[in-house]
Amino acid sequence: MYNKICMISYDFSMRGVYLLTFLSVAMFGGSYLAGSVPFAFSMSEHRMRLASIFGAGLLVGTALSVIIPEGVESLYNSITGFFLFDHCIISVNSRTIDLNDKMHGHDGNHSVIHKSVGLSLVVGFIFMLLIDQATRIVTSTGGEKSRYKLTATVGLIVHAAADGVALGSVSMASRSNVQFIIFLAIMLHKAPAAFGLVSFLLVEGFERFRVRRHLLAFSLAAPITAIVTFYILLLVGQQSSSLSFTTGILMLFSGGTFLYVATVHILPELLNSNSHSHHQLNQGEIIGNLSVVHSVFTVKELLAIIVGAILPAFLASHHSH
Repeated sequence: MYNKICMISYDFSMRGVYLLTFLSVAMFGGSYLAGSVPFAFSMSEHRMRLASIFGAGLLVGTALSVIIPEGVESLYNSITGFFLFDHCIISVNSRTIDLNDKMHGHDGNHSVIHKSVGLSLVVGFIFMLLIDQATRIVTSTGGEKSRYKLTATVGLIVHAAADGVALGSVSMASRSNVQFIIFLAIMLHKAPAAFGLVSFLLVEGFERFRVRRHLLAFSLAAPITAIVTFYILLLVGQQSSSLSFTTGILMLFSGGTFLYVATVHILPELLNSNSHSHHQLNQGEIIGNLSVVHSVFTVKELLAIIVGAILPAFLASHHSH
């Protein structure tokens, strides 16, 4: 019986590895191709702006309707759904006696989970806030231009790494529909970011081969972090009973980072883009690819945000039935 359960668990893990590998390769290729566009020709800034706005809506919808619910469910599964035993995931139904022995501690466990949900979201939000502010401070006070350009790249790499944590943690749950939703949300804001980064570096006079190095580092950040996160969770799952709990914490942390990037970083920068000129791009403009002068969102842009926010909830509910 245990051997059969072990094989099922191993099969789920391998399927997660294969899909994660495919999505990571696609994520790298998509980011690198989007960043390579400025080398050949300039795209319509209006279309890039619309893609950034849609991507921001998608990030909000993914965080609120996919990542956070999945993270909460994973946390509760850590105490009511599954136990890790002898390196296998075993159903609670087969360990009724052990579960009854632990029932008196469930109220305390639920209290811990309630606190963990909010704390994980806040930590993720604050983490991106600190990274964003540190990047801006160094950018505004740094003397050398090369350091300024490097800081812009490092800031984007950290953003991308946080995206990789989200994809890697949800891959451990072996839910392909959720993986695809998060992948779509990541790509729809990574592509404009890659395009904006390369455009910014070229305008600042960086040599093309050095720009490609920056683009390569940015494109690799999320895939590598996703794979590393997955294998760390796999290692944790093989050593203790905290796999579901750790996965849930990371998903909620990622939800906090998604909410920050969308609501504090991308959308406000897009709204305030009328205060910047085409040749004076800053870190925020790289993220959102801002160079078109707008003070309010148009009807089309509002629809893009709304559709982007609703789409993840629709896809998640559609695939869950």
